[in-house]
Amino acid sequence: MGRLLTKLLEDSPAYDLRRDKDGFVLIAKPGHREEFSDLVREAAEHAGDDFIVFTTSDGRQGYSQMFVMPLDEAPPLR
Repeated sequence: MGRLLTKLLEDSPAYDLRRDKDGFVLIAKPGHREEFSDLVREAAEHAGDDFIVFTTSDGRQGYSQMFVMPLDEAPPLR
């Protein structure tokens, strides 16, 4: 598992993390939309080897959610 994927699956003040059937849903916390959007952009830029991402726009220039699908077996939440 790559460093960015590991980082995404750690607790963060910027988002809530929920395990889903095939991966993880990251949901922006109120007041942290800009920080979360930066992280989504970074993840989308580096996706492909360890994971893929599906993003949900906030209707402006940021993001409200991101689904992360590990390409190997999904690790357990910590």
